[in-house]
Amino acid sequence: MRNFKFLVINVLFGLLILPSIVFSFDLKGRIFTVDDKGEKLPLAGATVRILGKNVGTITNADGYFSIETQVGDKLIISFVGFNNDTIDIKSNTYLEVVLKGEIETNEVLVEEDSPETFIEPTSITKTEVITQSGLKKAACCNLSESFVTNPSVDVTFTDAITGAKQIQLLGLAQNYTQILLERAPGLQGLASNYGLLFIPGSWINSISISKGAGSVITGYESITGQICVDFKPPENTEDIHLNLFANNMFRFEGNLIAKQAFSDDLRAVIFLHGNSFKKKIDHNYDGFLDLPLNQQANFLGSLYYNKDMFESTSFVNFIYNNLQAGQVKFFDGIDSSWGSDAKIRRLSIITKNGYILDDESYSSLGSIFSFVHHKQNSFYGKRAFNAEQNSFFTNLIWSSVLHLQSSYYEHEDLQPNLSFGLSLSYNNYIQYLDSIDYSSYEFVPGVYFEYNFHEIENLSIIPGMRFDYHNQFNLIFTPRLHIKYQISELHTFRLTAGKGFHYPLPLVEYNSIFSSSRDIIFEEDLELEEAWNFGLTTTHYFSIFGIPLTMNTEFFHTNFLNRTIVDMDSKPTEVRIYNSKDKSFSNSFQIDFNIEMLRNLSFTMAYRLNDVWMTIGKQLQRKPLQSIHKGFLNIVYSPSPFVFDFTIEYNGGGRLPKTDAYPDEFRKEEQFPAFFQIFSQITYKLPFFEIYLGIENLLDFRQENPIISASQPFSKYFDASMLWGPIEGRKIYLGIRLLKN
Repeated sequence: MRNFKFLVINVLFGLLILPSIVFSFDLKGRIFTVDDKGEKLPLAGATVRILGKNVGTITNADGYFSIETQVGDKLIISFVGFNNDTIDIKSNTYLEVVLKGEIETNEVLVEEDSPETFIEPTSITKTEVITQSGLKKAACCNLSESFVTNPSVDVTFTDAITGAKQIQLLGLAQNYTQILLERAPGLQGLASNYGLLFIPGSWINSISISKGAGSVITGYESITGQICVDFKPPENTEDIHLNLFANNMFRFEGNLIAKQAFSDDLRAVIFLHGNSFKKKIDHNYDGFLDLPLNQQANFLGSLYYNKDMFESTSFVNFIYNNLQAGQVKFFDGIDSSWGSDAKIRRLSIITKNGYILDDESYSSLGSIFSFVHHKQNSFYGKRAFNAEQNSFFTNLIWSSVLHLQSSYYEHEDLQPNLSFGLSLSYNNYIQYLDSIDYSSYEFVPGVYFEYNFHEIENLSIIPGMRFDYHNQFNLIFTPRLHIKYQISELHTFRLTAGKGFHYPLPLVEYNSIFSSSRDIIFEEDLELEEAWNFGLTTTHYFSIFGIPLTMNTEFFHTNFLNRTIVDMDSKPTEVRIYNSKDKSFSNSFQIDFNIEMLRNLSFTMAYRLNDVWMTIGKQLQRKPLQSIHKGFLNIVYSPSPFVFDFTIEYNGGGRLPKTDAYPDEFRKEEQFPAFFQIFSQITYKLPFFEIYLGIENLLDFRQENPIISASQPFSKYFDASMLWGPIEGRKIYLGIRLLKN
C-alpha cells in the first residue's frame, strides 16, 4: 500500500511539471438564436465541438459554453433545425454566435458526427458524457450493455442463474451509485436488481458519468458517483427510428421511436420496445440454463412544452418483464427441479418544469416530480419473494446569478450562482420472503443550498450542504465540496469531497443470495449506510508530433463509517447480514489516454486499480469477486461509410469467498484467475440506413463450473452466487437501423 501511495503521489507531481507542447486555452462564449421580432435568445443544448478532435460540449440553459481549444482550430456549432456555423479560432476572446434557421431545400445536409465521448469542460466535477455516437459502438440493447466501450464502469451478472446485472463504480456495488433518469431517481429500491434491463439503448440520448460525491441538489444518496440517463428529445430524434436486433442465440429485440409536433410549442416522442429470448442454452452441461429466458414489453411517452418563460417535460413509462431461469428439466415440468420466475410490472411518471423568473438576472425556479409503482412476484427454488414499491419524489430548485460589481465578472458566465431548494422523498417497500415480512418505508423532507463562485482567477468552488430528516434515522447532514482549478492553459484539476448515505435493501440489492441454499440471517436491524468520499481528477491536453492527445487521471478514496455487510465467508450454509462500523474502504486509481492518430482513427487506453477492503467477521479482507486490476483498449477506425470498433479488456484476478469449510468436492481456490474479453463491431452507415455486425466475448472465455453442487440444487451447499466471469460464451449479433426524417 505504501508503494502504491508513493506511485500515485509521484505520478500526480509529474503531471504538475509536464511541459505544454502546444498553447491551448479555455474559450468561453454564448450561443443565441433570433426570434420573430429580431431579438436574441440564448440557445440551450447547442453542440460545440472542435473539427477533427474528440472534444466537444453542450451549451447550458443560458446558452453559455466553455471549451479547450487553440489558435488554428475550427469550431463547429450545430443545433437541430439550424444551419451549422464554422468559426476559425484566431485568439482567446469571448465569443458570441447567432445561429440561423435552416432554409428548406432539396439538398442533402451532410454534417460531421458528434463526439462519442467527451469531458464536459464547464462542469466543476469531472463529468464524462457518452453520446448517441458512443452508444452505437456496441450492441447497447439496454443500459447494462451501454458501458462495454467505457473503462470507468463495470457491469456484471450478480449470479450464474437469474440474469440480474449491476453496475460497479470505484470497485463498489451499484447501490452506492446514484442512477438518475432525466435528473429524477431512477433505479433505486426494487429496480436495483433487474433495472438495468429496463432502459433500451436506442432510447438514450446521452449518459453522464461523474464519480465521487455528487451535487447536494440531487440528494444524499451518491457515495461513489452519479450516472444520469437522458432520453432522446424531439430535436435529437428522427421522425421515425426503427432498430431491429438479433444474435446467434436467438435473442430478438425491436425498437420504434416516433415524434410528433402538435405546434411550435408542443411536441411528443413515443418509444416502443420489445424483446424475446426463449432458447434453452446449457453450454457447460451442468443442467442449468446459462442465460435466463426473457420477455419484455416497454412503452415510454414523452411530452415537451416550451413557450416564453416556461418549459415543461413529462415522461410516462410502463414495463412488463418476465425472467425465467433454472435447471433445463424445470422447463420440462419436472417438479423436483430447481427453477426461478420473476414477473415485474413497473409504472413510472416524471415531470420537469422550469420557470424563468427574471430574464436579466437569470433567476429561475425549477421542479422535478416523479412517481414509481413497482411490483415483483417471484420465486427462486423453494423460496418465494414478493415485493412492491410505491415512491414519490419532488424537488423544488431556485437558482439565480448574483450580479457582483467587479471587472472580473465582465461576462455573465463568470458571475457567482446561488441555488436553494426543498425536497421530499417517500418510499414504501413491501417485501415478503416466504411468510416473513421485511417491509419498511422512508419519509424524508430536506432542504439544501449550493453556492458557485469564482473569487480567484481560473478557480471555481462549489460548497454545498443539505439537511434531511429521516423518519427512522432522524437528522441527516450532508456536506459536499467541489473545486475546479485551471493550473495552466492545458491542465485542469478537480477536487471533490463529501459525505453520502444509503438506505439498505439487501434482499433486492444482493439478489444473488436467492441463488443458493444458504439460510438468510439478519443479525440486527440495519442502519443507514454512511461514507465519506474524496477524489482528485486531472485532465491534460497535449499535441505530440501534431497528434492531439488527452490524458485523464483520477484517484478516489471511499471510507465507510457504517456499512451493511452481506457475509458469505463466515459459514458456507449461511449468509449473515449486519451493520459494521469496523474498517471498510476503497481506493480507486485510473489513468486513460484518448489519441486522435488520424482524421478517422482514434485510440482509448486505460488502466484502473480497485483496492477494496471490508471487515467481514471481524477480519479485514479484500472484497470478494472483485477484479483488482483492469486494462482497456478501444480502437475506432471510421472511413466513411464504415465504422470499425475494437475493444479488448483485461480483467485481473481477485479473491473468492472462503470455501475451506465445504466438502472437498465443492472447494474452490482462494483466488480467481485473470482473463481477457474482446468485443468488435462493424457499422455501415448511409443517410437513412445503418447496419451493424458485431461479436461479444470473441475469445469465448467462460467461467468453469460457476455453480457449486449443481447436480443437487436443494442440498445445503448449493450456491450460484460465486460468479466472477462470463458464462454465456461468444455471441454474434446483427442489427439494422432505419432512420427517416
